[in-house]
Amino acid sequence: MSQLSSGGWDERHTALSVCVGSYFAVRLAQLLVSPVVPSLRETFGVTSGTVGAVLTGMWLVYAVTQLPSGAAGDRYGPRRVVLAALACTAVGAVALAAAPSLLAFAAFALLLGAGAGLYYTPATALLTDRFDATGGVIGVHRVGGQVAGLAAPVLATLLGARFGWRGVVGSGALVAAALVAVVVAGREGERPTATTDGGRTVDPRALVGVLSRPPVAFAVFLAVVGEFAALATVSLLPVFLVDHHGLSMARAGLLFSAYFVVVAAFQPVSGRASDLVGRETVVAVLFAAGAAGYATLALTTRLALAAPAVALVGAAMAWGPPVQSRAVDALADAERGVGFGLFRTGYILLGALGPLVVGSTADAAGWAVAVGLLAGLLGLTAAVLVLDRLVARKRRPLGSSAFGLFVAAQDGDGGGGPA
Repeated sequence: MSQLSSGGWDERHTALSVCVGSYFAVRLAQLLVSPVVPSLRETFGVTSGTVGAVLTGMWLVYAVTQLPSGAAGDRYGPRRVVLAALACTAVGAVALAAAPSLLAFAAFALLLGAGAGLYYTPATALLTDRFDATGGVIGVHRVGGQVAGLAAPVLATLLGARFGWRGVVGSGALVAAALVAVVVAGREGERPTATTDGGRTVDPRALVGVLSRPPVAFAVFLAVVGEFAALATVSLLPVFLVDHHGLSMARAGLLFSAYFVVVAAFQPVSGRASDLVGRETVVAVLFAAGAAGYATLALTTRLALAAPAVALVGAAMAWGPPVQSRAVDALADAERGVGFGLFRTGYILLGALGPLVVGSTADAAGWAVAVGLLAGLLGLTAAVLVLDRLVARKRRPLGSSAFGLFVAAQDGDGGGGPA
């Protein structure tokens, strides 16, 4: 293994490039749904809360698939599982575009969620097995997903006017199918991740033991907060900007693209910073920025303030590399397939409630309250992180701190090394 920046181009960097492209493909298929939410409401005659419920279902299946995908990667090899994920995503996108009713659309959204859910865990295990700088490599890998977010509204604008929302959603299948060809063409030998049993069995008691470790549980808590906000944002930001700020779909799509530009730019930065100064320190800064961004969006409708507020929210959504690296740090090499899959299942399962909760709150109390909820959630979490870090410097163990057990178990967080 080596650092991300060392040496010339080799097999590791080829694997990283393919994974970045594959993550782009599976995430694009999912994110193409968000820009067409207004069209879905019109076609099927439903509310934002109903569409949010459908998207929550997609993300729930995406979450549940993480654990079996990790086990499958251990047993069959990450490359095969990545290939299966791309193929299933392509099929799901085609079916979604052809859905004749909301019920069918919801069912095919679940299929799409399953296909996309197969991808990330084995791909991450493959990459972290090759590189020492886990924060940096996870940050680069996640750029693929954020670039997909940038491309989604552009494709929606270009294709929507001519082919409608069905053409927009179906276009995701083409990209996934192209990546299938790339993965199939790859001939380099695969290096399976280390496991204790070849991925043949999953001991429920061992899984409970993994989640009960304070460093892993703390990472799950942070990831749930971040994922709740992230999924609500990617699912509902365009329709929020149209309804609350009175923007046209074109302008809302432009800001949605800007959001993903910022997220993509900050992913490698947050990952590398967490390698240098600590995981929780970086997360606290990011969540505080996100709280300020959501509060600004909720309290004002001025376009001049909406743009920088969206940028702050985008910066906050770069929480993935430091939080996921914290989980990887806490796992032994033999656990990184199933263990990381379990971690992702846990936090995505709870975070998937974001679109449903925020969409339903918007229907019941308005968008200002719904987005203010996200501001309060991130702000409170940032405050807890700062408070615990201050207390941790004065006494160990922390005793009275609400999250003291978690923080004390991490022995500082200075270098982000193994717990």
